[in-house]
Amino acid sequence: MAGPTDIPFTPELHLRLLLSIDRGHNVQRAVRSAVRPGDRVLDAGTGSGLLALIAADAGAAEVVAVDRHHVGMAERIARHNGVADRIAFVESDLADLDPEDLGGRFDVLLGMIHTNNPLLDEERSRLVVELRRRFGTADCRVLPGEVRYLATGCDRLDWDLPTELVDLAQATETLQGAYGWDFQPLVDAVRDGVAMRAARPAKGVVPAWRSPTRSGALRFPRGDVRLLTAAEDWVTVDYQASSFDGFPDRVRLTATAAGRLTGVIWTQQLRYAGVPLWTSESYSPLAGPRHVGPGQELVFGTGATWRATNVLSHHHPT
Repeated sequence: MAGPTDIPFTPELHLRLLLSIDRGHNVQRAVRSAVRPGDRVLDAGTGSGLLALIAADAGAAEVVAVDRHHVGMAERIARHNGVADRIAFVESDLADLDPEDLGGRFDVLLGMIHTNNPLLDEERSRLVVELRRRFGTADCRVLPGEVRYLATGCDRLDWDLPTELVDLAQATETLQGAYGWDFQPLVDAVRDGVAMRAARPAKGVVPAWRSPTRSGALRFPRGDVRLLTAAEDWVTVDYQASSFDGFPDRVRLTATAAGRLTGVIWTQQLRYAGVPLWTSESYSPLAGPRHVGPGQELVFGTGATWRATNVLSHHHPT
């Protein structure tokens, strides 16, 4: 099975993130709230260096900005703005460092390394908890402070997994007729990734260089989905906790309307001091649609199969 593919944080993507003005303003306010004069701040996954710039401007005594990629670009931006002498840029994987490499422990950890997709962010949440344990002081403040996930059952109207799989199954015959060779392994590889590609709203990732009117959230247009359950809390990851046990292996929902349920929308909220900084939605299709009625209890597995394919299987309520 094809596992989830991580997002390459290219210069283009960093620019698009900066152009999400609402998101940037929310994060800026949170960093200014978290950083106190004299703090040592670790910006884990600094990217363009935005959070490091804000932390330095907020009065941090020292900011260490670490990333595996594009650190030179972040440093040039800091130099261009006259604050490079207040930020130490380190190009490295955080897993390869220890506190002594970075001059000791930190009062604030900026861990904005989430991809807005629970299939990828489970491990990123685990990393943030581990970074706080390894690099933070006893009362280290972490931004975001928590990540909250909600689940909502729905009928997605703009895309359907069974339909795409039927069309894809016909591709082998089409290719064999055209070329005289059997391309089934290639078709199988594509099929394994079909549900992964459907996880994000198509309109949310269309290239656009102008800042949108509102970009504080990435959500499916409500004309594309019909919600059939309430939004139920699935899990909240607390970055002040001493450990992270991972996501639950099941999600439970109760239908509030009759209809054809085809999948689940996951709502991810990055929060600090109880205030959402960034809200996004992703989608997981069911292996097959289910007809539901009000009050019907639904249980779907969120174990290894879902993590590898983004496809949910139905379990009988217990």
